Amino acid sequence: MKVQGVTFIELMTGLAIISIMSALAFPSFNRIHSRSVATAGVNWIIGAVIFARQTAITHRVTTTLCPASTPKNVCKGKWHDGVIIFADHNSDAILNGKDFLIERIHADTFTGTIKWRAFRNRQYLQMTQLGYTNYQNGNFVYCAQNKDLRFARQIVINMQGRARVVHTLNDEGMRVDRKGKLLRC
Repeated sequence: MKVQGVTFIELMTGLAIISIMSALAFPSFNRIHSRSVATAGVNWIIGAVIFARQTAITHRVTTTLCPASTPKNVCKGKWHDGVIIFADHNSDAILNGKDFLIERIHADTFTGTIKWRAFRNRQYLQMTQLGYTNYQNGNFVYCAQNKDLRFARQIVINMQGRARVVHTLNDEGMRVDRKGKLLRC
């Protein structure tokens, strides 16, 4: 009778090869995962901006998009914790009077932070009934949870209410803003 199997040496050699291959593949997997999380964060905020713009045009009323991390419908908190979009009849960025909540968008699909920097330094974004911003062109900056600048992204919102992602890299391969300056996280 012939016995078939692997020897201890063959088994250890196979495990060593698998370990080496895994060690080589892990950084690539981490990079792919971090890029995918960054893309999810960027798509989430762009989707919210597009929805607010489209709602303003459709309902023919100024809409406000603002961070709202509490269950109350108040413009307060951090962008990456969730946002609300509401019809803002008097354009005061406060949900009051004839205003009504259109949507609450939770941010549970990604990790990281999102910051809004805008002309007139308002921590909300308003879209007029024509689809333009209410004189608030600016940009969102997405930063990965680990603050790795390779995965930072800038989303520019122009006066017409359109969003675009800046894909520019500097000589070291780091993300830069539309002016060529390194993104800050």
